[in-house]
Amino acid sequence: MHRSILSSVSHDLKTPLACIIGSLEIYERAKEKLPPEKKNALIDTALEEAYRLDSFITNILDMARFENNAVEIKKELYIMDLLLEDCLIMLGHRLSECKVYIQAIPATFAVTTDPVLLMRAICIILDNAAKYCSDGTVINVEYERIGEQTIIRIQDNGPGIKESELEPIFSKYTRYSTEDFKHAGTGLGLPICREIMRLLGGTVTAANLADGKGAVFTLTFTA
Repeated sequence: MHRSILSSVSHDLKTPLACIIGSLEIYERAKEKLPPEKKNALIDTALEEAYRLDSFITNILDMARFENNAVEIKKELYIMDLLLEDCLIMLGHRLSECKVYIQAIPATFAVTTDPVLLMRAICIILDNAAKYCSDGTVINVEYERIGEQTIIRIQDNGPGIKESELEPIFSKYTRYSTEDFKHAGTGLGLPICREIMRLLGGTVTAANLADGKGAVFTLTFTA
């Protein structure tokens, strides 16, 4: 398992780096001959892979911080719809091919929580939806307050999740098999999301939609 984990992490770090180097090398060597659209495509590829590499490294550093109890909770009052809109802005490059709809039930409200950590957890779920679904993915984000509990549901219309993986996907380095390499990532995103929700006094769970057309992640916390 240790060898598999190291192999996965090494692959996930080197793959985007190789794409960045390859794209920029082609651009540099042939920029005088390439048409503008090809130049733009190469730069876009390099930028997208740079974002991906940054995400990988951030996940690894975050997990180390969580394991060393080095995360400090800083709570403040925040309006939920503003918080969610900030998440969409942060993931603009990742959600460019998706349609995201936000709905408050029945209306928006304020929560007292750590907005930075909560946004990180939400962004991980949104990023996963974009990663594992095809272009044109529809993501529905709805939130409500029931008693003292704030509930956020993030649904997508992708392929869903195998029933046997609904809980293991929240374990560190679960996704390190060869067939999963087509979806680049260290497998740390969802474990980090669960750790964040634990720190916020909440939970995160995964399920498949009743019609079998997509998955839904539910984040619940007291605020």
